[in-house]
Amino acid sequence: MNRLAALLLSATLLSAPIASAATLKPAGSVAATQITLGDLFDGLPADVAARMVMAAPAPGSSLTLDAGMLARIAGANGITWRPISPYDNAQIKREAVEVSTAGIQDALRTALIQAGTGADVDIQLDNRTLSLFLPTGSDASVRVENLAYEPARGRLTADLVAPASGPELMRQTVTGRAIDMVELPVLTRRLQTGEVISEGDLTYLRTPRDRLIAGAVTDSTDLVGKTLRRTVTPNQAVNSRDVREPVLVAKGAMVTIMLQSDLMTLTTQGKSLADGSQGELVRIVNTSSSRVIEAIVAGPNLVAVRPAGQIAAANQSAARPATVRASR
Repeated sequence: MNRLAALLLSATLLSAPIASAATLKPAGSVAATQITLGDLFDGLPADVAARMVMAAPAPGSSLTLDAGMLARIAGANGITWRPISPYDNAQIKREAVEVSTAGIQDALRTALIQAGTGADVDIQLDNRTLSLFLPTGSDASVRVENLAYEPARGRLTADLVAPASGPELMRQTVTGRAIDMVELPVLTRRLQTGEVISEGDLTYLRTPRDRLIAGAVTDSTDLVGKTLRRTVTPNQAVNSRDVREPVLVAKGAMVTIMLQSDLMTLTTQGKSLADGSQGELVRIVNTSSSRVIEAIVAGPNLVAVRPAGQIAAANQSAARPATVRASR
């Protein structure tokens, strides 16, 4: 080989990329905005592995490179690698910080409350699997802008900006519904008719307010200490017609009839013709005269009337104890 040919060969070798043997990474993840050779291949020198070859996918997204693309990347960078089959590929996922669907719903709920809606609203996004993905190191938060809400239809539209503070990395418009919710006290077990309801017999069920049945009890104080007129299915709304004060006078029971005035208190015996709770009007048969009268339930097996047949307007539990005895 003459001197000129040797010089040309030497120059060619110096200018050609240095070949590096490598093995393919079929899957990997990146946090940066660029994909490097080291993200795709193992066994590369550090300087070669650090070479950037293409932009990374968006945060939270994946990119699949097929055998042909990988072969072109390897060849262009002097890497000794060839696909074994046309199905060889590499999948690269971009690492991300996720603002979950629940986080988005919380932000919208807070914005609605600040706008004057009820404190308990359930947010249903039209895109029910919506999540926002931000670059790693970002704050997983979101703020709401341009909120528009139609109370009559429960529809909302808003812009989501992430993160909530600092430079804006993502903005997305969302639509959905804001449903006014209510917590209903419901029974945890099947109670017998006449059994007194205690706080321990109750749990709470969240339900849309517009789905409430007419007369549904929404406050536990309207149930605790009351009894059922009929059997009520557990974990379902209780209708106010199905509860009553505890029965103090049972149908067919012997009762004391009390007639009270400013000057005297008289008592006699009678028989109740119906169940009665505190303050309710019941019909009583006077066992002495067989006359049917109406009286107010004033206590256990105790009813009260006024002179001239007027019904007591209030509970008459303050009757003189020495002169009032309940007959059973």
